[in-house]
Amino acid sequence: MKQKKRIVFLCLLLCAVVVLCACGARIEDNDTKVTSTPTGVPTKNEETPKPAAETPTAVPTEPSAFSISSFTENTERMIREAVEQYNAGDYTRLDEPVKYYVLWLGFTHVTFGDLDFQMTDFDREYLKAVALNYEKSVESIADHNIDIIVDLHFVDEVAPLTQYPGDDWLYLEQETAMPYIEQYTASQEVDTVLTTVQTAGEENRARNESKDGHGVHDVILGLELAGITSSLGYSTFNLTEPAQGTYPLADPEIPSLYATAVAVHEWMHQLEPMKELLGVEYPDTHAYQGATPGYQQYINGANDYDFFEFYKLVLKGKLPYEHDGTVKLVGMYPKMWPLIKRNITNLGYYTIAAADGSGYLTGQEADPRLTLSKTPCVWDIRYSGEGHYVFTPKELPTLLIDLGNAWDMEGNTISLWQYTGYVDAQSWLLTELEDGSYYMKTPYPSGRVITVTEGETAQLCTVGAEGVQKWTIEKVK
Repeated sequence: MKQKKRIVFLCLLLCAVVVLCACGARIEDNDTKVTSTPTGVPTKNEETPKPAAETPTAVPTEPSAFSISSFTENTERMIREAVEQYNAGDYTRLDEPVKYYVLWLGFTHVTFGDLDFQMTDFDREYLKAVALNYEKSVESIADHNIDIIVDLHFVDEVAPLTQYPGDDWLYLEQETAMPYIEQYTASQEVDTVLTTVQTAGEENRARNESKDGHGVHDVILGLELAGITSSLGYSTFNLTEPAQGTYPLADPEIPSLYATAVAVHEWMHQLEPMKELLGVEYPDTHAYQGATPGYQQYINGANDYDFFEFYKLVLKGKLPYEHDGTVKLVGMYPKMWPLIKRNITNLGYYTIAAADGSGYLTGQEADPRLTLSKTPCVWDIRYSGEGHYVFTPKELPTLLIDLGNAWDMEGNTISLWQYTGYVDAQSWLLTELEDGSYYMKTPYPSGRVITVTEGETAQLCTVGAEGVQKWTIEKVK
């Protein structure tokens, strides 16, 4: 974790840098070779189909209508129960562990310019042990409130690394991994994806030491890209080499491998949104450094293997947090574990169509303004608590439907924008009407709704204003 200090802010700010793109348990010993882009996965060179001239283009949808009430009630109940357990300091184990599915991809051959990094046969076997160690040790630490199912595959096709903006660091970008993620999730929904590359080892050093960039460009030890606030979590990290005496595993339920610590650390970043979802104190994964108010410093090696004492306390919900002279034990309480499932706060993919049939609510890459279009835009809808929903274009995952400058005023423009931290300006209330359509209302006091006139930009207007205000929300198959 020595490189962590250099990338503390990288882990926290990544989603903001890509803004201008827009609209039980088992480990499979499965050395799967992926040698081509899966059928049906578009490449960057494919042209976007042109929309029909007059009538809206149809997309496959589920026959059942979108219904918000049962989803909201169930999720709010789970949130309420988790908060009550947290406040009571209650560690009563769940009746049944949460099934949590992890797709883990080992990319065996990655490049950057002339630099060429490959896994050895030993690295493959080591990664299998790391995946098993991650699975069993987290389950044990969490008192078996979670049952992790890891599906490990190796990707042998050459994959390019991406340079982190403004720095020499390299990482495996989620966009690069997506064709393989889509292939392996086509028949099995997963809750998160972990990807691993290997740049260490004598073979890699010998292969690259005479090349430009060797010793300058290095793979980020761990990089968190998305968590439970996204439709699919994603973390990527470098495998590195096992510390002497830690491999082979003596006991998979004991976190004994350095790469296990890296995997757990990056995955724990995905759990951090618990703080906002529940409205309770929840530790940042880097709080072990002692710079976060209320948390003590944990020393590498003095307390436990590679800060694992800190990780254990967070995953047990027993990390001491001091505030105003009192100490509260914080972290993951048993009833928080169900909330990390991707389908608890993420409803899935939907189209949003004008109830009068005049078009689809759409945001484009070239023009972030919301408009009506004959071509459907697929939206990722996520529940953010207290009846609020966040809308993100599936193809533009860093952008949200946003109220301009957070101004609750008649006629204010609504468009796509990066995350700003102004929650009420980037979340919306859904009011179901008798005909099955919905108002998309601002949570600000006015209760104004998203309103669009054909050919015009979406605006925030009072109910009854001219333009489309009623929307049909349909699930995409």
